Amino acid sequence: MPNAAPRFALPASFEGWPLALLIAVYLLVGATGHLPWRGDDLTHLGPIHAILTRGSWLLPELAGEPFHDYPPLYYWVGAILAKALGGWIPVHDAARLASSVFTAAFLYWIGLAAKRLYGAAAFSPAILLGLGSVGLVVHAHETQPMLAQLAGMALCYAGLAHIKDRPVHGGLEAGIGSGLAFLAGGLPGVVLTLPVMLAAPVLCPDCRTRTVFGATALGLAVASLIGGSWLLGIALTHPGELALWWKDELAAALPHASHLAEFDKLLQLLGWFAWPLWPIAGWGIWRGRQSLTTLGLALPITAALLALVVVATTGNLRPANALPVLPPLCLLAALGVASLRRGAANAFDWFGVMAFTFFALLVWLGWSALHFGWPPGLARQVAKMAPDFPGVSLASGGVIGALISLTLIFLPMLTRRTPVRGTTNWALGMTLLWCLAVTLWQPWFAYTKNYQPVASELGAVLARQQQGCIARKGLGDTQRAALDYFADVRTRPYGAATECKMLLTYNTGGNPRNIRGEGLMMWERRLGGGRKAEIFRLYRRD
Repeated sequence: MPNAAPRFALPASFEGWPLALLIAVYLLVGATGHLPWRGDDLTHLGPIHAILTRGSWLLPELAGEPFHDYPPLYYWVGAILAKALGGWIPVHDAARLASSVFTAAFLYWIGLAAKRLYGAAAFSPAILLGLGSVGLVVHAHETQPMLAQLAGMALCYAGLAHIKDRPVHGGLEAGIGSGLAFLAGGLPGVVLTLPVMLAAPVLCPDCRTRTVFGATALGLAVASLIGGSWLLGIALTHPGELALWWKDELAAALPHASHLAEFDKLLQLLGWFAWPLWPIAGWGIWRGRQSLTTLGLALPITAALLALVVVATTGNLRPANALPVLPPLCLLAALGVASLRRGAANAFDWFGVMAFTFFALLVWLGWSALHFGWPPGLARQVAKMAPDFPGVSLASGGVIGALISLTLIFLPMLTRRTPVRGTTNWALGMTLLWCLAVTLWQPWFAYTKNYQPVASELGAVLARQQQGCIARKGLGDTQRAALDYFADVRTRPYGAATECKMLLTYNTGGNPRNIRGEGLMMWERRLGGGRKAEIFRLYRRD
């Protein structure tokens, strides 16, 4: 006999407008209403700003110099949104909504792939598991081009999931997805989709038909057309830059073994980043071990193994680079969650409720340390990171945070008790925990991760000087993007700017010494304190 449900029970797996409302809350809270934060949020605003101010649509630029990290798909969408919405909201907020667009596309297409592979009942769980994944939430709310690559990967998988029943339609979708993944992520986007397109028909015996192989060839042609059109445009307008771009792409995609030397850190990153997907995905593989050659298992397993190899052997060991593991794990987890035994399903649900309650308490504890100095040890650590943080009004944030916390505690109790209840509660918990963190901590993040005061102050100092070029030493992409966006200040590399009369330096750490032999220091600005202190200095060179 099924467990009794509350009188006003929520569905165990959200569908229709409740699912759309949950996705909207998840994506929009925290996506706007703040200045761009240092890190990827500022760095990838730079190419969008270049499109809006200098028309650099075809070849991404950052602060007046070519930027080869990503192709332009994400930047195109960000610039279009900034042009369309810039009159109502700030440009950086409008551009950041590109992340909401691509995250929504990723979630929908991964749900569509699950529906085609495992049936209609898998559509919502795949989306809810994606919403509940720990690694997605922060990146979904920053200016992050990797999200566009995830959307392309998900569309490619959705097309391949349809390739046996509707070969031409599925081949076209897979090809468009692979092409978009390339326009979003470059060669990694091709590596993560093209081998899956080639392997899926081969690994699945039911798919080895002439029609399916023809549809796969059609998809490859479409992907080549999409990616080749952009490359041809660069070849015609920036022939020298195309060779440099290929050189950088090949260097970035070349496998290396440095991650394997830090294998424990790699496992730690993937362990928390892909939680709770990987244990449920593992269960799904174990349950279906007798049918590994079916499309429903061959496709996501191949994609997951490929993504793990790419993450483990290329690029830097940073969370954003682990995003490609999420799409195939969402598919496998959607398969596994439906077959969880009652005890495992209840444990998954209970652990989620307890985990989000615990982290909500940590958010409140940090908020108390920030504003009331308790507990003292945590308060000292917070003060070191932002020693000059100004006080803010506590009333509105505290009241809203309390309401969110009560919802976080009581809402999971209202969902019906079924094997997929845990997916809904994980998505609800992640959404509400993010809303709580934004409500209580956004003023602090806005202060500690904001370069606008530095850029404005530097711009005012430079306005009083004679016009001329500025050399840089130590400035990264984030600092360069901030100076360009906030103050229209662009610098040149140190070694290639010997004629520049000004030098701008950037250091981190406790108290770095002045640079000797570079002239008179005219301006200095420090951010933060301790080992994470940031120091900007401007010199007039001899």
